[in-house]
Amino acid sequence: MEQEATMEKIIQLIKESKGDFIVHVEFGEEADRYAKEEDIQT
Repeated sequence: MEQEATMEKIIQLIKESKGDFIVHVEFGEEADRYAKEEDIQT
């Protein structure tokens, strides 16, 4: 599942989760380029 979230929401999800929790963070120019590539593909 992929979604945007605030730090507060991420902390809440981690506290509520059982087992492993993976967070993938993208920001800056690299994230912008990736988002543009996804827009082109869809």
